[in-house]
Amino acid sequence: MARKPEYITIGRFGRPRGVSGDLYIIPATDDPERFLELSEIVAVGEGKRKKLQFESVEIIGGRPVARVKGVRSREEATLLTNLSIEIPIEQVRALPEGSYYQFDLVGCKVVGTDGTDYGVIEEILFYPASDLYRIKSERFGEVLMPVVDRFVVEIDVDARRVVIQPPDGLFVPPEDSD
Repeated sequence: MARKPEYITIGRFGRPRGVSGDLYIIPATDDPERFLELSEIVAVGEGKRKKLQFESVEIIGGRPVARVKGVRSREEATLLTNLSIEIPIEQVRALPEGSYYQFDLVGCKVVGTDGTDYGVIEEILFYPASDLYRIKSERFGEVLMPVVDRFVVEIDVDARRVVIQPPDGLFVPPEDSD
């Protein structure tokens, strides 16, 4: 089984709000209110990690807005814009049945219901209509597959395996794609 990361990204700092140093947060979670529970986070950018403390977080217009300890001006807040917000893996919430974290799926082997080896999930891309698995395969190259119930048959995180029934024509070896 693949090793879980020490920290996971749950969002990033957006633009400053007002002139007193508050910042919008752009969540990478389905629950923006998650940020109301946090007092300490790790900000990551340009290969550097820094622990920061939230003095307060509130939801304004459906978006989290944070006041970071020691940040008192718009100019100081701007320095945090676009930095990733991470938390220790121990603070990750349990998900409902049938939901998975990215780190649970990235690196999983993808096989067909007929046993065909389709490759490995390299990345998950998020789009309004459907998320996509970016699957890398020696045989098929790189393929983007919609993550929808009719194509994803089974997910076994413990076995690091995703079983699929892909649509016809999605997985075509490059030499056959002419």
